[in-house]
Amino acid sequence: MLQPDQTDEAPLQYQGKWYQRNQDTRTYLVMGIDRPGEAGETGSYIGGGQADMLMLLVLDPVAKTSTILQLNRDTMTEVEVLGVMGDVVGTQTMQLCLAHGYGTGVEDSCENTVRAVSNLLYGTPIDGYAAIQMDAIPILNDAVGGVTVTIEDDFSDVDPSLVQGEEMTLHGQQAYSYLRYRHYVGDSTNLSRMRRHRTYLAEFSKQAQKALLENPNFINTLYQDLSAYMVTDISGADAGQLAQQFYQYTSQGVKTLEGEAKLGEVYMEYYVDEESVIETVLQLFYTETEQPGG
Repeated sequence: MLQPDQTDEAPLQYQGKWYQRNQDTRTYLVMGIDRPGEAGETGSYIGGGQADMLMLLVLDPVAKTSTILQLNRDTMTEVEVLGVMGDVVGTQTMQLCLAHGYGTGVEDSCENTVRAVSNLLYGTPIDGYAAIQMDAIPILNDAVGGVTVTIEDDFSDVDPSLVQGEEMTLHGQQAYSYLRYRHYVGDSTNLSRMRRHRTYLAEFSKQAQKALLENPNFINTLYQDLSAYMVTDISGADAGQLAQQFYQYTSQGVKTLEGEAKLGEVYMEYYVDEESVIETVLQLFYTETEQPGG
């Protein structure tokens, strides 16, 4: 069994094979925060808002590949609980999305989520983060001229302009509805919303690449437009470089962790398959190697 403290420079063994960590691989956590308005301190130590969307961008400069690992907000995992002074007062098993709720909604909430994701992935280091308020969706969407998708679910109860079965180019509030809403849409599950996120992301990436080719300053401009709605430790210059790498590298697509969704006492809970987690970690962050001393 892969152990969290084994994810360092030393080779590790799993199912009879040896693996070495890819030291050059870089990871960046992108979060969509379910809190209205611009980003900023909430004035409460438990008011950070939930991370409804979590995607981990993985860049491997040696293999020159890019991968996105989509994480289910309902994933049951160990989360650090922050006290009124911002210090860690304990840990509890809860939905991953709740990690961002601890803290004041800025760096402390982001860092708590980063730690929870790293722990879920057996101590995998995360090199940066960006938490974006959901109200920024129209800005992102319209910056690339809209995103075309086929409406697979019934949105009639939340946004009648999204017609099931039709191919539509989403603009402004339509993109917000498509990405944000879960209840009263289709089967109302987060798994279905995650499917919509993957569909949207594939088309958004194509549009963003076109925009970047047409305007080398596209990422910098978008970064500035998002700044009021975003908490990040990634500079504008670094964001531009990451975007260039993302499009220069060979895409490995979007991966997810296998598991099972269950209804808990009140809310949905997603229990990941540990073998899936281990295999994903090894695939994304390790290379098979010779047995040490062999």
